[in-house]
Amino acid sequence: MNGIGFALLAIVTLPLGVIITFMPYLTRRTESFGVSIEEKYYDDPEISAMRRTYATVTGAVSLLVVIASLIAAARLDEEQLGWLLPAAVGVMLAVHLALYLRFHFRMRAMKKQRGLVSAGMQQTVVDTEFYREKRAYSMAWFIPHLLVAAATAWMCIAYYDDFPDRIVMQYGVDGTPTNVVDKSPGIVLFPVWIQLLMIAIFAVVNYSISASKQQIDAANPRGSLRRNLIFRRKWSAFTLVTGFLLIVLFGSIPLQQLLGFDFGIQLAFILSIVIITLLWAVRLGFVTGQGGSRIRLPEEAPAAADGKVNRDDDKYWILGQFYFNPDDPALFLEKRFGIGWTLNFARPLAWTIFLVPLLVVALLVYLAERG
Repeated sequence: MNGIGFALLAIVTLPLGVIITFMPYLTRRTESFGVSIEEKYYDDPEISAMRRTYATVTGAVSLLVVIASLIAAARLDEEQLGWLLPAAVGVMLAVHLALYLRFHFRMRAMKKQRGLVSAGMQQTVVDTEFYREKRAYSMAWFIPHLLVAAATAWMCIAYYDDFPDRIVMQYGVDGTPTNVVDKSPGIVLFPVWIQLLMIAIFAVVNYSISASKQQIDAANPRGSLRRNLIFRRKWSAFTLVTGFLLIVLFGSIPLQQLLGFDFGIQLAFILSIVIITLLWAVRLGFVTGQGGSRIRLPEEAPAAADGKVNRDDDKYWILGQFYFNPDDPALFLEKRFGIGWTLNFARPLAWTIFLVPLLVVALLVYLAERG
C-alpha cells in the first residue's frame, strides 16, 4: 500500500478514536451515558470510574485498530483495501456502542437506586430573550456556496464538448481509476448535484443550530445561556466554512477532468480539506463541550446552591440517544451523549429530514454506477 493509503487510514481513524475515547468528558455534566443526573453527582466515584473505564477501553481498542490496520494494509491487495477503512471504523464504533449501552443501563439502574435527580425542585428554564440573540450566522453566508455551485454548473455546460469521452467516477487508494463511464450530461454534472445536496444539508444543520431547543442549566441560567450562545456560534462558523471548502472541493473535480492535471494534486487537496475539517472538529469539541459545557467565563459567578435542578425527561429518550416526545413542539435539540444535535422523532418532519438525504444519496450513487 502506498503512502496515500496509510495517510488516509491515519487521517480518518485517529481523530475518530480521539473523539470516541473522550466523549463522556465532552458531554454536559448533567448527563451521563444518556441519563440525566444532578451536576453534583458528576464527580461521584462510581460514575467517574465508568467514564475512565469507557475511555481506557475505547482508547486502547482504537489505538490497536489503527496499528493493526496499518500493518494489514501492507499485505492486502487493491480489492481488499477497499474494505479495510470501513472495517476499522466499524470495529471502533461497535466497541463504543457496546460500552455505551453497558454503562447506559448501569446508569439507569444506579439513578433509580440512589435517586441521582431530586424529585422536588426540578425546573425547565426558558429565557425569553434567547431567540433575540445571534445564535448562528445568517443563512446569507450560503450565497458563496451557491455561487461556487453555479460556476461549476456553468463550466460543465459551457465546456461540455471539451470533457473526455470517458469520465472517471472513482479512484483506488493508489490513484488508479476503478470506475470509468461514458460521458453524458448527467455524469458531467454529477459534482453539481452533490454540491446542491451538500448545500441543502449544511443549510439545515445551520438552521438547526439556530432553532434547536433551549437547554439552560436551572442552577446557573445566565452563565449556561452565554456558554450555549458561544457554542452555537462556533459550530455555525464551522458548518459554514467547512461546508464551503467541501463545495469548492467538488467544484475542483470537473476542473481536474477538464484540464487533465495530475490526480495527485487533486488528492492532496482532498486530504488537506479532510485534515482541516477533522482537526477543527476535534479542537472545537474539546474547547466547547456539548452545549458549551467546557467553556469557561472568567467573570462568571459560582452557581447558587438553591437546590434547583434541570427537569428529568429520561422517559422521552430511547437508549439515551433517540428523542421521542409528541408533546414537545421542538424539532431540533442537543444530543445527550457526545456533541451535536438530533431530532425529535415524534415529529413527522423529522423523518423527512432524516430520510430524504439518504434517498437522494442512494439515487445519485445508483445513477453514477449506471453511468
